[in-house]
Amino acid sequence: MASAYPVAAPGGTVRRRPAWRVAPAVWFLLPAAAILLLVFAGPLVFALNASLTGWSLVQPGSERDYVGLDNYRDVLASVEYWHAVRATLVYSLSAVSLELVLGTALALLLNLDFFCRSLFRSVMVIPMVITPAVIGIFWRLLFEEESGIFNYVLSSLGLPKLSWLGLKMSLPSIILMDVWQTTPFFILVILAGLQAMDETVIAAARVDGAGASQLFRYVTLPFLVPYMLIAASFRIISSMGDFDKIYLLTQGGPGDVTTAMSIFAYKTGFNAFDIGRTAAIALLFVAIVLTVSSPLLWYLFKSTIAEKH
Repeated sequence: MASAYPVAAPGGTVRRRPAWRVAPAVWFLLPAAAILLLVFAGPLVFALNASLTGWSLVQPGSERDYVGLDNYRDVLASVEYWHAVRATLVYSLSAVSLELVLGTALALLLNLDFFCRSLFRSVMVIPMVITPAVIGIFWRLLFEEESGIFNYVLSSLGLPKLSWLGLKMSLPSIILMDVWQTTPFFILVILAGLQAMDETVIAAARVDGAGASQLFRYVTLPFLVPYMLIAASFRIISSMGDFDKIYLLTQGGPGDVTTAMSIFAYKTGFNAFDIGRTAAIALLFVAIVLTVSSPLLWYLFKSTIAEKH
């Protein structure tokens, strides 16, 4: 803010406007920047400091024992940690991929003009507004092996019952639960993109002889890509941190099949009371989330810049 920029005066001469005239814009930003600093930077610094100590809740004074990078070495050498990373990535990427495909298909359907379209749109968003804890309990009742609705339907059709929360089916079951809950998010975002499309472009493509498949492939889909990337980025970041509904459904079991990183950190912190290792797990988790989501965000950012130029 130390410099100034030239402005033409009425007499034709050039004078320099003092820099303090643009300072109010900075003052408006300072409150938001301060809040973000307190909300994010404070806990991040605290977690970083805790991850470098041998802090255990069952050992008074252990928060002052500096152990350096030992917590990170222990976590990265743990087989359970890599199982949790694998479970998190399989759960998140599988669920988001299915939600993207299903959400796009349903958004295209709901964009058509048919009877009771508004009612269907309203019903579709109901799962998204239900509390995750309620969803976990609700789906646990559906997955009950003896009295659950799913196995009741299978038995009625003469098919064998499935162990939905067993060793082989537990991970697909939580993916199914997440797809049911958060597909409406993709529907809303992609439907907003469809309604923002220029109808004249679609009409021109039809005049040129484009069929339904060509219209979708060459006109609709390229237009929707930014909307898909935004929705997928938000959902990947959110799904990798899912805890409550998974914990209420499986508690990370059987074994460690559905032990996502959030549940692994919870068990380390509240079962083993090892705060130092828990902080290290949390920071490694942040690094993994950034690694997975950055390519999508970078592609979206690059595409936006390219369109402006």
